[in-house]
Amino acid sequence: MPWVATAYAAGPSLSAAVAAGGPLPAHTVRVLGAGLAEALAAVHELGLVHRDVKPSNVLLTLDGPLLIDFGIARATDGTASLTSTGVSIGSPGYMSPEQILGKGVTGAADVFSLGAVLAYAATGEPPFPGDSSAALLYKVVHEEPELGGWTGSCGTSPRPA
Repeated sequence: MPWVATAYAAGPSLSAAVAAGGPLPAHTVRVLGAGLAEALAAVHELGLVHRDVKPSNVLLTLDGPLLIDFGIARATDGTASLTSTGVSIGSPGYMSPEQILGKGVTGAADVFSLGAVLAYAATGEPPFPGDSSAALLYKVVHEEPELGGWTGSCGTSPRPA
């Protein structure tokens, strides 16, 4: 009988922390970004793509952020596929456009998702809001993210107006 053993990580998910306390302070978002970028670099060095980087898959622990749930991760060499016609794998508001469109998914897709997660952490709102999966998928592919008036640490907008 197959089984899995894993360590317990004490700490809320990013989604739970933001729901309870609102957007994270700028310094905390920078630390979160650095920790998650380091985790993704390690994942990508192993030849894997996570494919489901989202706030509920990030745990905030005393030792730093942890990226969890590799249930749909796959090798970057393309030897295995979890997709089929009409089925998307991932979380609609955090998937990259190429992932939504069924194009080749590389580590760049995880980096797109990381940006969406950090926007959520900084603003307290998803960057691509919507009431349905279809609306979310459309917005990610065709629209700019909604950043809720967030400004970068230098006081300027992250995108030109």
